[in-house]
This record gives sequence, structure tokens and C-alpha cells, in this order.
Amino acid sequence: MSALPADINAMLMTLMAGLSSVDNTTRAAAEKSLTSEWTKKARVEMLLIFLAEQAAQGETEAARAFAAVLFRRIAIKSPEETTSVTDRNLGYTSDAVKAQLRATLLAGFSAPQTNGIRHKLADAISELAKEDLPASESWPELLPALFAATQGADASFRESAFRILAAAPELIDSSFVELVLPVFTAGFDDANDDVRIAACTAFVAFFQNLPKKAWPALSPLLPNLLNSLPKFLQSGEENALASVLESLIELVELAPKMFQPLFSSIIEFCGMVSKNKELDAAARMAALELLTTFSETSPKMCQKEPSYTASMVVQCLSLMTEVCIDDDEAADWAAADDADDDDEPEYDAARQALDRVALRLGGACLAGPLFQYLPQMLQSAEWRERQAALMALSAAAEGCCDVLITEIPKILDMILPSLNDAHPRVQYACCNALGQISTDFSDVIQKTAGDRIIPALVSKLTGASIPRVQAHAAAALVNFSENASKDVLEPYLDDLLTNLLQLLLSPHKYVQEQVLTTIAIIADAAEKKFVKYYDTLMPLLFNVLKTDTDKEHSLLKAKCIECSTLIATAVGKEKFAPHCAELIQIFAHIQEQTVDEDDAVKPYLEQGWGRVCRIIGADFLPYLPGVLPPLFIAAKATQDISLLEEDEAEELGQNEAWDVIQLSGKHIAVHTAVLDDKASAMDLLRTYAEVLKGDFYPYVQEIATEIVMPAFDFYLHDGVRHSAAMCIPALLRCAIAATGAKTSPEVLALWALAVDKLFDALANEPVTELIISYYTAIVVSVDTLGPNCLSSTQLDAFVKAVEVNMTDIHQRISARDAGDDEYTENVDDEEEEYTDEEILDELNRAIGSVFKACKGAFVPGFQKLVPIVAAYINDSNAAIKLAGICIISDLLENTGTDSYHFKDLFLNAVGEGLASSDAAIRQSCAFSVGAAAQHGGEQYAQFVLAALEPLFAIITGQGARSDENVNATDNAVSAVAKIARTYGASIPNLDAVLAQWVKALPVLHDTEAAQFAYVFLSELITSGHACVADVAQTVDVVIQALVHAAIAGKTAEAVVGATKQLLGTVPQAEAMAMLGRYPVEAQTVIQKWFA
Repeated sequence: MSALPADINAMLMTLMAGLSSVDNTTRAAAEKSLTSEWTKKARVEMLLIFLAEQAAQGETEAARAFAAVLFRRIAIKSPEETTSVTDRNLGYTSDAVKAQLRATLLAGFSAPQTNGIRHKLADAISELAKEDLPASESWPELLPALFAATQGADASFRESAFRILAAAPELIDSSFVELVLPVFTAGFDDANDDVRIAACTAFVAFFQNLPKKAWPALSPLLPNLLNSLPKFLQSGEENALASVLESLIELVELAPKMFQPLFSSIIEFCGMVSKNKELDAAARMAALELLTTFSETSPKMCQKEPSYTASMVVQCLSLMTEVCIDDDEAADWAAADDADDDDEPEYDAARQALDRVALRLGGACLAGPLFQYLPQMLQSAEWRERQAALMALSAAAEGCCDVLITEIPKILDMILPSLNDAHPRVQYACCNALGQISTDFSDVIQKTAGDRIIPALVSKLTGASIPRVQAHAAAALVNFSENASKDVLEPYLDDLLTNLLQLLLSPHKYVQEQVLTTIAIIADAAEKKFVKYYDTLMPLLFNVLKTDTDKEHSLLKAKCIECSTLIATAVGKEKFAPHCAELIQIFAHIQEQTVDEDDAVKPYLEQGWGRVCRIIGADFLPYLPGVLPPLFIAAKATQDISLLEEDEAEELGQNEAWDVIQLSGKHIAVHTAVLDDKASAMDLLRTYAEVLKGDFYPYVQEIATEIVMPAFDFYLHDGVRHSAAMCIPALLRCAIAATGAKTSPEVLALWALAVDKLFDALANEPVTELIISYYTAIVVSVDTLGPNCLSSTQLDAFVKAVEVNMTDIHQRISARDAGDDEYTENVDDEEEEYTDEEILDELNRAIGSVFKACKGAFVPGFQKLVPIVAAYINDSNAAIKLAGICIISDLLENTGTDSYHFKDLFLNAVGEGLASSDAAIRQSCAFSVGAAAQHGGEQYAQFVLAALEPLFAIITGQGARSDENVNATDNAVSAVAKIARTYGASIPNLDAVLAQWVKALPVLHDTEAAQFAYVFLSELITSGHACVADVAQTVDVVIQALVHAAIAGKTAEAVVGATKQLLGTVPQAEAMAMLGRYPVEAQTVIQKWFA
């Protein structure tokens, strides 16, 4: 009996019949009715009650299944009355309706049902249970019913109960831990495989939801959980084994050290599974992934377990031999156009696993076990082992760089013979290894082994190699050339270009595409040395660009665009000038023909236009009206978000153009490809603004208001927000150049828009790496606009954002310093683009820029930062303390006597910091003392005079001029000069101090410190002070500063003028001898200044 009125029930029965109709017209009308009539606020409760009733007690199994699925979809759908994708219809239903739904669904779940229907009811119950937590209060009948179901005789009941617990782990709070332990124990030992899988999945979800203090009670269950694994293996349930291993991976990510007592057994079992070629690929790769995850979450535990690295190396090498199964000649592989077409999941998984393990454990741990096998595998009669050895070296090279970079000659001795292996796939693997080590050992390998690597790779570009080897050798040359100087490449350019040009005639499109990329990168690296090849190459590229091609060849044309513009960039505007107009005409024609949004030419053409603009500068202006419209369309793209059904989510998740995320039980698809293009378009607009300056101003208002400012709200794409921040300084400079004033109404209006967005983003950005982008934009903008560019309101907003960021960073670093606990290791996240220390560097730069621009006006804002700054300068972590001292340096340098109000905050910390074991802290404290002496006035006299002794201790300490300490030493020397200049009359032994100071020169590395030190030296010379009586010594410290470019411009002129005066006090022959004693390379500088 329905709880709904009969007429409503009848209408909804008709609606459901229509929704499930096979007739398209009928079904479309029903779907329209569902959307326009029944999902509205006034009727959605009735719809949910009806669907719950039909799901629980519908007349047919098909009706119950359809109703259960539709119930869940409508329940989690966002009401039309809200704009939030996280809101759900269930959240807007009354308490009475929720109670009705709970009773109906639970009754249906407990009634006799088929397994499929009970699963769907379980899913519906899970969503309903998530509302109004804790469920023990809102739905007290649920947990007892589920616990009873896990003990029932029907396996379907047991599995579905665990299914609900897995989907809604919040149902069981920590107070139920003791009650739930026997439930999970029974689930792990269940005779039914599906129940064991569901129990394992539920346990992981439950564990993830509990606070760490509750974990000890659960750890005794691990042996039972792991004991279920061999049962799946023995019963041949490979899919079940894979599912449980995947659940365990989530647990290892959370609490890896909890597995330590069982670690060796896990290694042994997973090794057995991954090496068993009779098993399904999913189970083997899940076993490998589980072990790999241990290396990323608990590297110390892996390093301490002797069997771990040995087992991982053997597993990976074994799996990497599983290529070209039943195809010894690798004919299918050789015929493939693209490496992405190779369907070798085990091989790919092993390569990635070895790479990840190497990155976490390092060469000291992994290189030994790996090289125990590589030499003998390279000599194997089986080609698969030879190629596996080379690909393993490629995979491990980056992580093992700390050990292998000193062994480059031996590595090349070992692998170069494989370039001439009888099997093409081994040749390919050798090209891959050479390319990878050219990247991973970059700079060193280019300087020391170019004469071995370049000729070797060039030899594989000839017709003697199969096309895939030719293309891969060309790709490896890209790796080498990207990090090579023009001088390294020059001797080989003839051979390189001769062979690459020959390959442009290849009948294989993918070879031609790769060759164009290689030529482009070589041109980019060779710069002006590429000029001699320009006249040969450019006409060839023009011919391809002028040819109308089908979509299949569009990437080839795209590569030609890239190659032609990189070559033009390399040779420069003058050489490119005769071809410039023609290339622009060709690009314009291509742009007219490029109508498909997904055409490969489109992004390459946009970047090509940008390079042409950089080359010809203001001459590009006439072409902007044709270039900008498609760029504006891309830059104005909106966030394309779609709500998906589960099957749609799975399908779209395989599409690289989309990201699928889960939010509030919903699958949400984000069209990331469109947003990638948006970010690229914004970057190009920034390029045009930077190059064209004031001439680009007519477009600034539209870009700022319609593209850049809205882009800060693109919360689903980090790149868009980064590009928005980076655009702001460029747009400001355009406005300044066009209006002729930093304070013009147009500039101030643009800045008012931008600064509000930047400060709001700083305070609320969830992605820590992006904070550095915002601070960079603030630094450049404030430095560009200059004095008093921030109002008191804006300064308040800046202070609030800085306080939020400093607090968050302090908490993260403190948590990291707290070290490991019994469950987890403190592991640096290698994937993070920036560290907290780097973010602090940029934060310090921003505070410095604001202090410089606003001076005393920033003091009230700084007052609000005092508590967090105090926490920083008194912290034991060196990076945190340094950041705090740097803020004090900016305070002292820019607010002068006003800074003394905060003396109690920093005087002790700065004084003590002069004796710090950390060189960066000593440097910053020395600078702070100098700033107090130079800008702080008489009130700092006692403090700075007391600092003389520790400053000289820095200057004369052991290793004062080492790379680590030299900047601290330079700043200490400069600080002594500032003290002597300001408070000389208060220094009892001033002459002795100055004599000691002169002996501390030269200052060569910190140019800011050098500038003041040498100006002070010139004053001492001019005044004829006795401390500069040793003419040869004084002249020498000046010559060293000039040769090292530590001083320049007007400072150098003043110092040289004083030094000439000093040289005039000695006979000319003696003066000439002093200047003539320096080596040849220094004489050019001496001639410039003392001729």
C-alpha cells in the first residue's frame, strides 16, 4: 500500500512506464515530464517516496531495479533552486519524508530480493544514510540491521551490508570500534569471495574515516585481512584478488608502517603474484602497485628491509621482458606508428614502478641490486632481456642519479654497443636510454660525453635503421640538445642536419613529425650558429606549410609551424626578415582553413604567432586584428562541467580531454582540454602585452575584465588561475606605457581590480603551489607601480592574506618536523612544484616590495603581523626563522626610526642569529644590523655597536669565504662599514676597527653589500685615512671587485676615481706595476677603468 494518494501514485506509475519505454517518443516525453514537473521543489518529495516504494516492493524485478537506480539519481541531484553542485535533493526533504524513505528502503533491503536488487537498494540506503549524521540518532535502526545482516545465512545480505558500510563509513563512529571488530573479522574469513571483497573494501573505508587515535584497535585485524589473499589465489578468483589488493593500496597510503610486522610476507606474496604469468594482468599489476606504494609512503621502511629492493628489481626486470609476446621478430611493434599503440600493460607498469621506486629510495639503495643484473642481461642471448635491461636503466636513471652521474663513461661503455644490436627493439631501447640519461644527467653528460653520444645517435638516423629506431634516435637527440650549449653542438651540426633532412623524405609521417621537432630544438640550442642551415631548411618548411593537407597530416603541418618559428627565433630578426611577410601570409591562410576546434594545428599556430611577435616586435601590430579573435575565444572559455551517471563517468574517465571527480556522491566531469587551451591563450595574450607594451593597450580593458579577473574563480583548473595572476603585471605595464603615468586613472582603475583579486586569491587558495604565482604577481606589480600604490584598505587585505599563509606554512613545516609516528613516515612530496621554503622566499619578496613602496604606511599593518612574525623568528626550524628575520630586515631598511617601536620583537633574535650555525640566518641578521645602523638612528647605537664583535667573528671565522658562508661574510663586512660610517664617533678604537675592516675586503658575491662597502672605502681613500695606506692592498681589493662585476655603474666610477687618486700618491712606475700584475683575462677590465 502506497503512502501517496492514489491519483499521484497512478500518475507516477505512468511516468515510470514511460521512462522505461522502448519507444523513443514516449520515453522522451516522460523524461521531459520528469525534469519539468516532478523534480521541482513542490513535487520532488512525492517522487522520492514513490521511487523508494517501487524499489522496495515493485511488482517486477525490472521495475524495482529501475526505481532504485532512479531514486539514487534524483536523491543526489542538485535542486534547480540552488547553484551549488554539492547540494542534494535529499538535503531539502522534510524530516517526515526522510523517515518515510528510511523505513521503506530498509524494509525492502531486509525482504527477499535478488542479489542485483539488494545491491541497488544498498546503494540507495548509503546515500540516504549520509544525510543528517550521526545515523545513530537520525536512523537508529540502520546499524543494528546491518550488523545483523553481516551475520546472516544469506551471502547476498552479508555482502550488501558491507557494501553499505563501504559507501557510507561515517555510519560507524569511533565509539563503535569494539563492536565492529568481530564483524570485520568474520567478513575476512567468510567462505564467500564476494563477501570477503566487500568486507575488505568496507574495512579500508572505515579505517580512512577514523581518527588516528582509534587505529591501534584496528591493527590486530591486519593478519586476518592479509590471510584472505592466498585464499583468492588458491580458488582462482583473480579479479577478487586484484580488488582486495587495490583496497590494501589505499590502506598503505594512509598507514604504511602499520604493515611493518608483516612486510616481508607481503613482499614475498606480491612478488609471487606479479611474476606469475598465468595470472590475470589486473592481479599482477595490483601486487606490483602495492609494493611500489610502500616505497612512496614509507621509503625508510623499504630501505631497511633487505628483501624489498631485491624483490622489486627482479619483479620489474621480469615484467619488462614481457613484450612482443609470440612475435620474436617484433614485426607488429616495428609496423606501429606510435608507441602509444603498444599494448603491453605489464611492461609499462614495471617501467613506471621502477622509476617511482628509484625516485624514492635513491641510487645508494637501488643501484647496487639493479646493476647486479643489468650487465649480464645485456649479454643475454634473449633479446627481450637485453631490451629490458636498457629500459630499466632508463627508468631508474633519474632516481639513481646521485650514484650514477659519476659513472657516465662506464655506463656508456656498457650500453653503446647495443645501438648495433641485431634486434631493432634493442636498438630502440638503447636510443631510449641515451635520451633519458641525457636528461637525467644533464649538463654534466653534455659537457663530458657529447663526442660519444651525438655520433652514436646520428648513426641510427640512416636508412640502415627501421623507422621506429630512426624516430627514437631523433627523439633522443632532442633530450641531449635541450641541455646542450651551442658550442657543444656546433661540431656535429653538419652531420646532424644532413641526416635529419634526409629523414624528412621518409614515407612515415611519425618519422617526419619527430624530425621536425628535433630540428627545431637543435636550432633553439644552436642559436646564431644555425644561420648557415637556414637557407636550406626554410624553403622546405614553406613548401609543406603551403600544401593543403587532410586532417591526418595536420600534426605534420603543426610541427612545421613550430620548426619554422623556432628556427626564425634562433637566427634572429635580420636573417628572418626576407621571409617574414610570406610566413605571416601562410599562417593567416592556415588560420582561415583551421575550423575544427580539435585540429592539431590550432595550438601550434597560436604559439607560432607568439614567436613571430617576439621576433619582429612592434612590426607585428598590423597582424593583431587577424590573430587575436580566435585567441580571445579560447581565453574566454567557461568552465564546462557535467553531471554524469556512473557508466558515463567510467567511459569519460578514459578520455584525456576530461577529468572526472567525485563530489557529494556525484560524478562531475570537467572539460580540462578546453581549460588547458584557455590557460595557453592567456599566456599568449601576456606575451603580446609584454612585447608590444603600450601599443597593446586597446585590448587591455577587455582582457582584464572579461578574461583575467573572472579566471581567478576557475577553481577546477590550477593553470587558468596561474595564468591570470601572471597576466596582471604585463597588463599594468601596457597601461602605464600607453598613458605615460603610473598614477593615471586608467592604471589605478586596473590595479584596483587586480589587487583585490590577488589578495582574495592569496587568502583562499587551496593549492599551495599557486600561492607563489600570486606573490610573484604582487612583487612585480608593486615594484612596477612604485611608492604608495596600496591604500590602507588594500594593505589590510594584504596583511590578512599574509597572516593566513604564514600560519598555514608554519603548521605544515612544524608537522613535517614532528617526524614519523608509528603509522606513517614524513615523506617529501616530490610531485609538488614548490616547497614551503620556496613559497616563504616569495612571500618575503612580497613583504619587502610592499615595505619599499609603502614605507611607514605599512607599519600599522605590520603591527597585526607581530604575533606570527614573533613565532617565526623564535622557531627552531631554520627556514621558518630565516623567513622571520628577513621580514625584520625589510622593516629596518624601509621604516627607519619607526622600526624601533618593535625592538622587543627582534633585537635579541637578530643579535643571537649572528652566531647561528646556519649561514643564511647569519647573512640575514648581518644585513639587519647594517640596516639598523644605516636607517635606524641613534636609538640603535648600543645594539649595533655591540654587534661589531660577532660581525668580525663571522668575517674571520673558519671557512668564511667558502661557497656556503661567503654571502654571510659579505653582509657582515658591509654591516661593519655601515656601523663605522654612522657611529664612528662612538667607537673607541675606530682606527683599529677600520684597519681590521679593510683587511676583510674584498666583497665579491653580494652586489648590494659590495656597493655600500666600496662607497665607504672610496670615502676613506678620499679622506686619506691611515687604514688605506697600503696602496697595493687597497688597489687589489678594488680590482677584484671590478673583475668580478661586484660593483658597476656610478658606484664603480666613484670608487675608481678615488683609487686613481690613491695611485697618484706613488711613483707612476710603481702604480703601473700594481696594475700590470694581473692575468690577461683581468687586463681588459683594468684597461677599461684605468686606461
